[in-house]
Amino acid sequence: MTESFKNELIKAGVDYKGAVARFIGSEEVYEQFLYRFTCDKNLSQLEECLEKGDIETAFKRAHTLKGLSGNYGFNKILETTIPVVEILRKGTANGIEEPLGKLKKTNKQVCDIINKYKNIENQEKETY
Repeated sequence: MTESFKNELIKAGVDYKGAVARFIGSEEVYEQFLYRFTCDKNLSQLEECLEKGDIETAFKRAHTLKGLSGNYGFNKILETTIPVVEILRKGTANGIEEPLGKLKKTNKQVCDIINKYKNIENQEKETY
Protein backbone atom coordinates (compact mmCIF):
# COMPACT_ATOMS: atom_id res chain seq x y z
CA MET A 1 0.00 0.00 0.00
CA THR A 2 1.40 3.35 -0.97
CA GLU A 3 1.90 6.18 1.49
CA SER A 4 -0.46 8.38 -0.49
CA PHE A 5 -3.20 5.72 -0.24
CA LYS A 6 -2.67 5.46 3.53
CA ASN A 7 -2.65 9.24 3.93
CA GLU A 8 -5.88 9.70 1.96
CA LEU A 9 -7.58 7.02 4.05
CA ILE A 10 -6.40 8.62 7.28
CA LYS A 11 -7.52 12.06 6.06
CA ALA A 12 -10.96 10.54 5.36
CA GLY A 13 -11.22 9.44 8.99
CA VAL A 14 -9.93 5.89 8.71
CA ASP A 15 -8.19 4.43 11.77
CA TYR A 16 -5.54 2.84 9.60
CA LYS A 17 -3.27 1.48 12.33
CA GLY A 18 -6.14 0.01 14.34
CA ALA A 19 -7.65 -1.60 11.27
CA VAL A 20 -4.39 -3.15 10.11
CA ALA A 21 -3.98 -4.62 13.59
CA ARG A 22 -7.38 -6.31 13.21
CA PHE A 23 -6.27 -7.74 9.86
CA ILE A 24 -3.51 -9.87 11.38
CA GLY A 25 -1.19 -6.87 11.29
CA SER A 26 -0.84 -7.15 7.52
CA GLU A 27 -1.19 -4.11 5.27
CA GLU A 28 -1.52 -6.44 2.29
CA VAL A 29 -4.44 -8.34 3.78
CA TYR A 30 -6.11 -5.10 4.84
CA GLU A 31 -5.68 -3.63 1.36
CA GLN A 32 -7.32 -6.66 -0.27
CA PHE A 33 -10.28 -6.40 2.09
CA LEU A 34 -10.54 -2.67 1.37
CA TYR A 35 -11.01 -3.45 -2.30
CA ARG A 36 -13.75 -5.92 -1.39
CA PHE A 37 -15.57 -3.30 0.68
CA THR A 38 -16.29 -1.23 -2.40
CA CYS A 39 -18.43 -4.13 -3.66
CA ASP A 40 -20.41 -4.43 -0.41
CA LYS A 41 -24.15 -4.26 -1.03
CA ASN A 42 -25.39 -3.43 2.48
CA LEU A 43 -25.97 0.26 1.78
CA SER A 44 -27.79 -0.32 -1.51
CA GLN A 45 -29.83 -3.12 0.08
CA LEU A 46 -30.64 -0.82 2.98
CA GLU A 47 -32.03 1.73 0.55
CA GLU A 48 -34.01 -0.95 -1.32
CA CYS A 49 -35.52 -2.16 1.94
CA LEU A 50 -36.51 1.37 2.89
CA GLU A 51 -38.21 1.84 -0.48
CA LYS A 52 -40.19 -1.37 0.15
CA GLY A 53 -40.98 -0.38 3.72
CA ASP A 54 -39.07 -3.38 5.11
CA ILE A 55 -37.74 -1.70 8.24
CA GLU A 56 -36.57 -4.93 9.91
CA THR A 57 -34.29 -5.93 7.04
CA ALA A 58 -33.17 -2.32 6.57
CA PHE A 59 -32.10 -2.35 10.22
CA LYS A 60 -30.11 -5.56 9.66
CA ARG A 61 -28.35 -4.06 6.64
CA ALA A 62 -27.54 -0.86 8.54
CA HIS A 63 -26.32 -2.80 11.56
CA THR A 64 -24.10 -4.98 9.36
CA LEU A 65 -22.66 -1.87 7.68
CA LYS A 66 -21.98 -0.41 11.11
CA GLY A 67 -20.04 -3.54 12.11
CA LEU A 68 -18.08 -3.63 8.87
CA SER A 69 -17.22 0.04 9.24
CA GLY A 70 -15.88 -0.55 12.72
CA ASN A 71 -13.79 -3.52 11.63
CA TYR A 72 -12.36 -1.64 8.66
CA GLY A 73 -11.54 1.38 10.83
CA PHE A 74 -13.93 3.59 8.86
CA ASN A 75 -14.70 5.85 11.79
CA LYS A 76 -16.60 8.49 9.82
CA ILE A 77 -18.80 5.87 8.16
CA LEU A 78 -19.32 4.28 11.57
CA GLU A 79 -20.32 7.64 13.06
CA THR A 80 -22.81 8.33 10.28
CA THR A 81 -24.23 4.81 10.44
CA ILE A 82 -25.13 4.99 14.12
CA PRO A 83 -28.04 7.46 13.74
CA VAL A 84 -29.47 5.36 10.87
CA VAL A 85 -29.28 2.21 12.98
CA GLU A 86 -30.89 3.91 15.96
CA ILE A 87 -33.80 5.26 13.93
CA LEU A 88 -34.44 1.85 12.39
CA ARG A 89 -34.04 0.11 15.75
CA LYS A 90 -37.23 1.94 16.80
CA GLY A 91 -39.08 0.20 13.98
CA THR A 92 -39.56 3.31 11.89
CA ALA A 93 -37.89 5.23 9.10
CA ASN A 94 -39.21 8.60 10.28
CA GLY A 95 -36.44 11.18 10.07
CA ILE A 96 -33.99 8.90 8.29
CA GLU A 97 -33.49 11.05 5.18
CA GLU A 98 -30.83 13.38 6.57
CA PRO A 99 -28.76 10.75 8.42
CA LEU A 100 -29.00 8.40 5.44
CA GLY A 101 -27.81 11.18 3.15
CA LYS A 102 -24.80 11.79 5.39
CA LEU A 103 -24.05 8.06 5.45
CA LYS A 104 -24.21 7.81 1.67
CA LYS A 105 -21.91 10.81 1.27
CA THR A 106 -19.36 9.49 3.75
CA ASN A 107 -19.48 5.99 2.30
CA LYS A 108 -18.94 7.39 -1.20
CA GLN A 109 -15.97 9.45 -0.07
CA VAL A 110 -14.18 6.39 1.34
CA CYS A 111 -15.13 4.14 -1.59
CA ASP A 112 -13.94 6.75 -4.07
CA ILE A 113 -10.50 6.77 -2.42
CA ILE A 114 -10.32 2.98 -2.40
CA ASN A 115 -11.48 2.73 -6.02
CA LYS A 116 -8.93 5.31 -7.10
CA TYR A 117 -6.08 3.16 -5.79
CA LYS A 118 -7.73 -0.07 -6.89
CA ASN A 119 -7.82 1.28 -10.43
CA ILE A 120 -4.18 2.38 -10.23
CA GLU A 121 -3.16 -1.08 -9.01
CA ASN A 122 -5.14 -2.77 -11.77
CA GLN A 123 -3.56 -0.51 -14.40
CA GLU A 124 -0.10 -1.34 -13.07
CA LYS A 125 -0.83 -5.07 -13.24
CA GLU A 126 -2.00 -4.73 -16.84
CA THR A 127 1.30 -3.11 -17.87
CA TYR A 128 3.37 -6.04 -16.57
